[in-house]
Amino acid sequence: MIAFTGFDVIDNENGRSAKVNIASPEIIQLPDNDILLACNFRPDKDAVYPFSIAIKRSRDNGKTWGEEQIVYRAAPRFIDGCWEPSFLLLPDGRIQLYFANENPYRQSNEQEISMIESGDNGLTWSSEITTVSFRAGFRDGMPVPATDGKDIYVAVEDNGNEQFKPFIVKNSIKDNWKEPVFAHSSNRYSTLKVPLPSSVYAGAPYLIRTSDGVYVLSFQTTENRTSNWELSTMEVAISDKPSDFISPSQPFSVPLNKEAKWNSLCDLGNQEIAAVSSTNFRSDKIGIWMIKGKIVKNEN
Repeated sequence: MIAFTGFDVIDNENGRSAKVNIASPEIIQLPDNDILLACNFRPDKDAVYPFSIAIKRSRDNGKTWGEEQIVYRAAPRFIDGCWEPSFLLLPDGRIQLYFANENPYRQSNEQEISMIESGDNGLTWSSEITTVSFRAGFRDGMPVPATDGKDIYVAVEDNGNEQFKPFIVKNSIKDNWKEPVFAHSSNRYSTLKVPLPSSVYAGAPYLIRTSDGVYVLSFQTTENRTSNWELSTMEVAISDKPSDFISPSQPFSVPLNKEAKWNSLCDLGNQEIAAVSSTNFRSDKIGIWMIKGKIVKNEN
């Protein structure tokens, strides 16, 4: 079943046309078993259609999908877009939708993490964005949230020290991002127990908390590879808390001239997880691959 398809648009004022591509899908299943699917509308030309975050709902476990709902619109320019939506369900039933956002910074190359939320099971969404985090002069990006029922932890890529690294910005559910997490806040910290060199790229993090309370973090990295981030590979680390992640491993054996990027994780229960990647590790073409893994704790 196809939920979203790309579409062609024409701006009636300037006559320009563009293809709007669909990217960065993310799903969540709600307590009533409805499924929400969020994605990123990305026009292939500027000045035609706004970069946007859209959602659809399925009430039959993904067999059919309702009408699309655009919940946020940025500018119709690649340099002022919005990107990479990700859901979080809070204990009180609120649904939050996090995304990277250049739109508030049209005079610079900066980017923040923004959030909107729904109090009615995703039927309507807040019209005003909440700024979750911002590092002046840099680009917080690719947010993925998790919660322990008390606090919210959002994995972001942070390029405040040369190359992107996986960081976490946190806030209590009670405070709910009343103040953004700025550069030097104690609520912003590096995720890895053993830091990577500043020259190593490690971006596009993905964070989950399993049903057993284990935190699992993935990212794509050039560690022990070439310096070309396009040829980075997926690494996964674990922790019993949302910090000091250890035991990095690579789910896919990726040659140095190939890639495994734009990754995600899923808790399968019983200490088992699924790692998903866009990779060409076994062919000349990039495809979506999944591999199952078992969580094994050690001290390294």
